[in-house]
Amino acid sequence: MIVDKINIYNLKIPFSRTIKHGLYTRNVTESIVVVIQDNDGNQGVGEGTPREYVTGETLEKSLMAARQISRAVLGQPFETIDERYALIEDVGDSDIADKHPAACCAIETALLDLWASVENRPIYQLFDPFSNNRVLSYSGVIPYIDKEQTFLKYVGLVQQLKLKSLKIKVVDLESGLSQLAVIREQLGRDIEIRVDANGAFTADTAIHFIHSAKPMRLSAIEQPVPKNDLVGLKNVSEHSDIPIIADESMYTSKGPFYLIDNGICHGLNIRLSSCGGFRKAYQIYQRARSKQMMVVVGAHVGETAVLSFAGRHLAMICKDARYLEGSFSTYVIQEDLVEQDISFGSGGMVPAVNRPGLGIAINHSALEKWSERFASLPR
Repeated sequence: MIVDKINIYNLKIPFSRTIKHGLYTRNVTESIVVVIQDNDGNQGVGEGTPREYVTGETLEKSLMAARQISRAVLGQPFETIDERYALIEDVGDSDIADKHPAACCAIETALLDLWASVENRPIYQLFDPFSNNRVLSYSGVIPYIDKEQTFLKYVGLVQQLKLKSLKIKVVDLESGLSQLAVIREQLGRDIEIRVDANGAFTADTAIHFIHSAKPMRLSAIEQPVPKNDLVGLKNVSEHSDIPIIADESMYTSKGPFYLIDNGICHGLNIRLSSCGGFRKAYQIYQRARSKQMMVVVGAHVGETAVLSFAGRHLAMICKDARYLEGSFSTYVIQEDLVEQDISFGSGGMVPAVNRPGLGIAINHSALEKWSERFASLPR
């Protein structure tokens, strides 16, 4: 088996509604989709979602990085276990992949999908052969919504789905506390509620928010201070009686291991694309759990079924993750890249994947409809 052809797509699918949080307002997803084919016609697919405000990578530069990495992958043997591991490591450990994690994630996932499909087993078993199939439970996420009627509609949907946990985006102290009070009143005491500020607070405001929100019984607060304020993040963590989770702060020049090893926060939101794929995400998870830190297996706003299913495989090997996010599909985007409904159901439940590879069949007409082919690279 030899890597014979790689297609790189620039994917843009409109959102069902505009998504807002403290760092960005967006109404269309922007993703890289990579399809890799071997010389026997077997295919693997992967997706990456570059977010400049998180990792500093733009869509345009990530597409160019994906093309550059692909040229190094084309023609490489992918037959033996050693060859497969070596190629995966070469992709992830390159300098360009370090600077463009979304491109790395898309190519690595496509290679893993190809590998696992040929071996007739799910991707997660490449990392943990003894992992048992299990049902996964996902959190809901409510974006920042300034219109009361729309906000109440989302709260009603959470109630209808009987979700066990919920994350709400906040952009300031006053509206955040007000919306939390409504959510707790509407949904009762049993649902776990956590907050994501996306860096909207100063350290002092975050501490004040946590104290003021105590009656709402929050289970955690994510990224309370701006990305680069690691001193402030540690200060909030030291003064908080609920876990403080880092997201954007994982992607400073210090890197995620600095946060783990120096006790900067209590937990991490690990997202495949921002981390650069499975290998790096799993390494971060293992280091974090060695320090008994809370882990969220996160998602990317607007991701398609490709990245959502990759996230399900990551959840299978990150067995101690406290919360799972993702599988929103057409709750967020107007059309997905698969024909079946892959969004979570009642209780946030989805079955773990037990089909080979990623476990999905791409609808190529939808891929062509919503994307431009950025590059087609033959061997």
